[in-house]
Amino acid sequence: MQKVPGEAGEVARRLAEVIWHVLEFLWNWSFGQVVAMFRLPLDTLPLWKQLLFALVLSALGYLFHKISKDLLKAIQSVVGAMVGLGTALIGMMPQIVWAGLIAFGGAWIMTNMNPSWIPAALR
Repeated sequence: MQKVPGEAGEVARRLAEVIWHVLEFLWNWSFGQVVAMFRLPLDTLPLWKQLLFALVLSALGYLFHKISKDLLKAIQSVVGAMVGLGTALIGMMPQIVWAGLIAFGGAWIMTNMNPSWIPAALR
């Protein structure tokens, strides 16, 4: 029965690894295409190709702007989640302290107190 969670974890790990490799491949390919475009000899190109270059540059600028906004939104979500986790952990501190105090008090009473008013059968 314990093999099922282990196998599910292994499948999830492999799937994450495949997704990571695909993203890495796409990132490297896209970045390579952008770098190759910037290496074109712009001054020797005809005017219509220079205009196309400007159009491609503006499209790339728009996409990079959109990507940076989406990335910033994702970072804000992660930071917000971490702040929420920290807030929840800090909010639980009084209950955790109370649990510790109750356990400490119960253990202290059980080990140190032996009241005479409790019947001998219950001691």
